[in-house]
Amino acid sequence: MVKPQVYRQKRYEAKIDADVVRARFVAQKDVMAEQTSAKFSDLATMETSVKAILEPLGVPTIQIPFYLNFGRELYSLTSNFSGATLANEAKVKYEKWKARGLSADNLKAIAQSFGIDTSSWA
Repeated sequence: MVKPQVYRQKRYEAKIDADVVRARFVAQKDVMAEQTSAKFSDLATMETSVKAILEPLGVPTIQIPFYLNFGRELYSLTSNFSGATLANEAKVKYEKWKARGLSADNLKAIAQSFGIDTSSWA
């Protein structure tokens, strides 16, 4: 059944009540901070690893943020997928960044550092 627009609007307005939103954040703040702290540490380690791959290859500094974005996307994928699904999703990201002008070899090297098999990638 499709809900009428008026019902949806009233639910939306109820959910964005400032006191309700504040109470939700206050109740979850400690858990949220704890979870993000661990992820930030992992991300910093991952970014350092990606830079360690790129710098010896002489990748221009201006391109490094784009490779880091690719690494972040792979990091996210590895948190959610494994096996063939991970390989397929990673290839989609690889094709996207390759189409944007990044080096296929550099992208493959980064993917391999995540343990992703790139042997079938063109």
